[in-house]
Amino acid sequence: MAQITDPTKPVSLRDAVPASPPVTVAEMPKSRLVVYIVLTAIIFLLAGLLIATLIAGGGDSGVTQAELRDTVEEVVGTQIAAVQPVAAGPDGGMNRDELQQMINQEVNTQVAALIPTNTPIPPTPTRLPPGVADDDDAFLGPEDAPVVIVEFSDFQCGYCGRFYEETLPKIREAYPEEVKFVYRDFPIFGDDSVRAGMAAECADEQGKFWDMHNRLFEIHNSQTQVTLSQETLVSFAEELDLDTEAFDECLTSERYLEEVMTDYQTAVAYGFRGTPGFVINGVVYSMGAQPFEVFKGIIDSELAS
Repeated sequence: MAQITDPTKPVSLRDAVPASPPVTVAEMPKSRLVVYIVLTAIIFLLAGLLIATLIAGGGDSGVTQAELRDTVEEVVGTQIAAVQPVAAGPDGGMNRDELQQMINQEVNTQVAALIPTNTPIPPTPTRLPPGVADDDDAFLGPEDAPVVIVEFSDFQCGYCGRFYEETLPKIREAYPEEVKFVYRDFPIFGDDSVRAGMAAECADEQGKFWDMHNRLFEIHNSQTQVTLSQETLVSFAEELDLDTEAFDECLTSERYLEEVMTDYQTAVAYGFRGTPGFVINGVVYSMGAQPFEVFKGIIDSELAS
């Protein structure tokens, strides 16, 4: 699950910008690069060994991704404290924050890849009133379906892309009449994410919300390096046979900025700290991109109740 760092901070198209970009290898002096390589090898070896140990000993103990990640990061943090003085050199070296930044993403990736994600985080006990979570956003399936799944998502989120590609099609196929699926924006990756959310709304003016939704996730899942600038989004609109002049005017006007940011604020109010998050028949699940079997269990339970 992609996570936000400060859910209390107000955001807009201007200030929904992520933290400073990670340090890149290309930017490092040669001496610092040597330190980087050595430290990376040591830290990742320690993290890998700890992950393997916990998995081997975990069995059916119910260890979660969050617990495993926290344990790994605690151990790695100790190692950083030990080796950080070595990393500081005459050219400025690497400080603790830079080292921590360097490994966090890899730790999260390893944990997510190795721990089975077949059990959702228990939902909050409060069930929201009917219709509150889905608002007036775009949806698939019957409007009066007995089960309503609302996804809070970001078009630049890898886990959201996984849900779009692997899980959503199975839900749609298995429950064509039983599930209404609603998409809402939770743009945690900055300006491009906000702009992409507005682009989908502008496409909706011409009846092609889902076409733009699909195009945005497909380009992300293809791992093509694309900046979601206005020019890029207009080119997507052209591919989808939209009236590009009307689409461009809509995007320039930012008339859906409030809509997108209202979704964001709603997600934060529901307690989501990352993407994707789901509200299923009014129950909030902060569980990330779970496999189809997890959703099937929840849907079947709702249908039986």
